[in-house]
Amino acid sequence: MNFDMFKKYVPLYIVGHKRPDVDSVISTILLHEILKSKGIECYPCFLDSGYEIDEYNKKMIDDCTDINVKTISLNNDYNYILVDHNDPTQSVGFGKKIVWGIDHHKNSNILSNIVIGNTCSCSLLIYKYFKNDYSFSNEEKFMIYMASLADSLFFKGSRFSDDDKELITELGYDLDANEMFKKYFIPTDLSQGLDELFRHVTKSYNYKGVKFDSLVVKTYNEYEYLKQDFEKKIKDRPNFLGVWIDFDREMSYAYFNFNGMVKEFMYDFLASRAATVIPDVYSYIDDCLETDLI
Repeated sequence: MNFDMFKKYVPLYIVGHKRPDVDSVISTILLHEILKSKGIECYPCFLDSGYEIDEYNKKMIDDCTDINVKTISLNNDYNYILVDHNDPTQSVGFGKKIVWGIDHHKNSNILSNIVIGNTCSCSLLIYKYFKNDYSFSNEEKFMIYMASLADSLFFKGSRFSDDDKELITELGYDLDANEMFKKYFIPTDLSQGLDELFRHVTKSYNYKGVKFDSLVVKTYNEYEYLKQDFEKKIKDRPNFLGVWIDFDREMSYAYFNFNGMVKEFMYDFLASRAATVIPDVYSYIDDCLETDLI
């Protein structure tokens, strides 16, 4: 890795996506530590708006790191590095100087200077990409393990591959995550009703000019409640993707409202939004584009 390429852009500000999860926060911290060790001035950052961490993610983050992340405003001409996303609309927006990035999601093809990998978490991709140039501490390896647990649905999800298993084992961790699931899994809070839930969109996407918002619901023993209303709520939200991951039945359901028509995707496994659902949605959009349904 040629670290000198970064030095002409310092200081650098490293940002994950809005509504950050465990992986987004840990990836930000890890890359900061790596670049700092090479004498590169950089800061792990949150933007000052749109960044909310829910209870589920906060508990895991607090248990693996106490590093403070700087809060910054977009009213600046900073040079940015993106982690855990490759679409600027999910963080800094367009018109900002994005020097580099690293991500494990499907390539949006908006930016050309992003490293894209297929690991279950961006944190694990950072480990894979930099392990020959940087000596990861035991604390950092634990952070990577925790981020990978969260992003792979505790190693139960479709995103967790054989390559990921090898990397997790290389980090020194057991692949049996049942105890970690019991300790950390917190289902999505439905106590305020679905209308309140849908006000908290987790991500926005822009694929070939098609913009849509999305959220993921993770439940245990809520099947009877959600099967009645989840799809109905999405019918009222044009250009919206709702993903429901049912840990009790180990099933997943996705509903994509596209121009008033709802396309259903059903999976007989715990389907990752990024690794499984989004590629299926993109393929559906491609089909619509080819048949002039847009």
